[in-house]
Amino acid sequence: MALPRSWLVEIGNRFEIVRIRNFLDHDRGQVTRVDMEMTIRSTGKPSEHILLESSEFLPGLRMSDSSGEEYPLMSNRHLRMMLENAAAAGADRPGAARLLKDIDSRKTRLLWFRTPLHKALQPGEARVLHLTYEHPEKTGGILGAVKSLKTGAIMIKVPAAQPFPMFWILNKPTDYNVSRRRYSSIEDGATANVGSWADNAGAVCCRGTAKSESIRVKPDRGEAVLSYSLTPKKIVLALPVAAISMLSLLAILLGVSPHVGSGSPLWAVADAIVRHKMLLLVFIVTSSLVVPRFIDDAHLRNGLLWLYFVPVGLALCALVL
Repeated sequence: MALPRSWLVEIGNRFEIVRIRNFLDHDRGQVTRVDMEMTIRSTGKPSEHILLESSEFLPGLRMSDSSGEEYPLMSNRHLRMMLENAAAAGADRPGAARLLKDIDSRKTRLLWFRTPLHKALQPGEARVLHLTYEHPEKTGGILGAVKSLKTGAIMIKVPAAQPFPMFWILNKPTDYNVSRRRYSSIEDGATANVGSWADNAGAVCCRGTAKSESIRVKPDRGEAVLSYSLTPKKIVLALPVAAISMLSLLAILLGVSPHVGSGSPLWAVADAIVRHKMLLLVFIVTSSLVVPRFIDDAHLRNGLLWLYFVPVGLALCALVL
């Protein structure tokens, strides 16, 4: 996952970033919502401008402060007007010209937020801001191959060393574990797999609890990528797997019973199954459609849904045998 490049933009800003904490909430292993908590401190005159850079489009982006009041995001037309004026005159001409060039080439996206009129940044003031958005889908799905019930890797792109600490807090979805934690360094645009988070104490500091994992990438390092996967807990898979197995076994017995001879010790059971063949067939088909509804996780339920067609198929084959 590539988080926005949130370092300070020189044009029009009069604040410094003190700390950034990124809270990643995985909604039942499906949608990933990001809450970037940014602590800033004003370093100049009162200001109503907050300018940030982002390397990608962030769906559903909103900014608010600790009181919950939303800061409006200004349009690109007004942003370009401001940058063109800054590039034509003033001490910020080189920075404004660079940003205009990067915007035109789509190398970056500039986000211009305005504070409410009664909440302009005052000299020396510290303020906590929240940028919330949905994690872009192009970085990979949460649930990967259904066959292995493994999740696609989620990537966090860590920018080069910044003058402020950056943290990532992964809030685990209820029915999943965090697995396959990898740390990769980026040098000259090439990614080199270094190993797991636990093996890189010199670059990564992480702490885990039952509900979350906290990661801090140390400042004395270059650009890097953290990746991890979400794997369904075994206890969550126990009910659907057991139900599929029992229904499939019953469907097999349904097909085998007519061929059991009268001299067999299992003949009485086989005869009872044959006499209630249609009732059992309806039970298997109905159960295969109803049992998946007991799986709360919609994404996991849909991923396993095709498995319930196995006992249905076996039962239909038994019907014609």
